[in-house]
Amino acid sequence: MRLLERTLLIAVISTMVAGSLFAQGEPVDQIAAVVGDEVILASELANQMQLAALQAGIRPKNQQELDALQRDILEQMISDRLFLLAARGDTSIIVRSEEIDAALDEQVARISQNYDTYDQFLAELAAEGLTVRELKKRFRQDVENQLLKQRYIQKKLSTVSVSRQEVREFYETFKDSIPDQPEAVKLAHILLTIQPSPEVEDSIQQYVTELRQRILDGADFAVISSQYSTGGAGANGGDLGYLSRADVVPEFARAAFNLSIGDISGVIRTQFGYHVIKCEGKRGDRLHLRHLLVEVPPSASDSLRTQQLADSLLTALRDGDDFEQMAKVFSADNDTRAHGGELGWFATAQLPPEFSQAVTGWATPGEYRGPVSSTYGLHVLKLLDYQAERSYTLKEDFDRLKELARQDKTGRLVDKWIEGFKEKTYISYRLQ
Repeated sequence: MRLLERTLLIAVISTMVAGSLFAQGEPVDQIAAVVGDEVILASELANQMQLAALQAGIRPKNQQELDALQRDILEQMISDRLFLLAARGDTSIIVRSEEIDAALDEQVARISQNYDTYDQFLAELAAEGLTVRELKKRFRQDVENQLLKQRYIQKKLSTVSVSRQEVREFYETFKDSIPDQPEAVKLAHILLTIQPSPEVEDSIQQYVTELRQRILDGADFAVISSQYSTGGAGANGGDLGYLSRADVVPEFARAAFNLSIGDISGVIRTQFGYHVIKCEGKRGDRLHLRHLLVEVPPSASDSLRTQQLADSLLTALRDGDDFEQMAKVFSADNDTRAHGGELGWFATAQLPPEFSQAVTGWATPGEYRGPVSSTYGLHVLKLLDYQAERSYTLKEDFDRLKELARQDKTGRLVDKWIEGFKEKTYISYRLQ
């Protein structure tokens, strides 16, 4: 889906679903449904529909399809709320803050992969008046609830098993509809990030310093942020709203939370680039902040330097150097580096396009390919194993079929639990 189409989709969903909730530009929220003693707001429903659109590329063609999407999302939200009520009653289930942060990072990464570049993803967020931080903040409670619900379901399903007879019955019932086992590859990689040179860093820092001086000399902060911030950070004049220390990265927090109302920070470097921060107000332990942000894009020479390193690593590997040791030394992927860069199994058709093009039909384990460019940097790939597309058989794929049978059984159990919850819980639909 093209960027313009996706942007129009979000605008359509936001307008058609939430349009009746606004009057004179001010939100007047409504109740979409009541589940037990909790409510599902129409604004929550609109947010979930927006997230579904971002994640799955859904594009309703008419009001009927939009209404169907709204019904489906609302029913899922009601089911989630029922499980959440049950999960909250189980005091043995705990979700830690760092787990929520990790899940949010993964979710944003998955959404961003729907776009040709990460910059396009940021631009679309900016068109919706959002930043990545605000997107995470908006969906943080939803992600926490989802994790809590998942833990509850996992706990209830931990003792579910299927017998050999149940696996055979599942296979005989569904063998004509079970999709073929797809072509798949087991990969390892060395990730090389493209880092800006010291010269680029110095030039951007000086540039932001000059913009800060213009603000100190009387220029309007919001205007400067709107005109010169990059990556969508200048939306609404760089207004971040009220934030706590936990909402921002440590370097930003150290500078921002030493400001008094009206103060302007120095030039701050974070993982996102160079910032200048203004404190607009204070409410308890939260500050109303505005910022100017200029990212630090690598130069063409920085990209070339990384490309040359990738090429030299590939040459050394093909001459017999050890991939695992090389990954431990050079890879920027902290999650896989300690394990020799191993990524695991992937269906080739489900890989991002840049990877799928590189590995489709690659069937000789031990070979190297690349470098493959992604939003994360350059990847040097090693094929660890290959699996051709084929149909499942009971003899060769019993373990996989057993897992499919277990998933089918647990799905039926979950449906049964939901019906039981509905019989015991007050549910009222309020949104037309």
